[in-house]
Amino acid sequence: MLPDRGNLKRMLVSLDKAVANAVKHHPDEVDFRATFRESVRLLMLESSECDHEWIHGQLEEMLARHGLKDFEL
Repeated sequence: MLPDRGNLKRMLVSLDKAVANAVKHHPDEVDFRATFRESVRLLMLESSECDHEWIHGQLEEMLARHGLKDFEL
């Protein structure tokens, strides 16, 4: 069964915390980008296609909060 929006929000909160930690502790953006993209890929695989656009928007907001506006998903 695919996660509902509540579960997806919890997953995104966890990912947000991981992003904050990674930005703080890993100045090498290349490693961070690879890890983040893999997390996003797994999140998308676990979610319904109808949630993908919403997730994408949430991820863009998350990245902007962490100063990663030019990050390509």
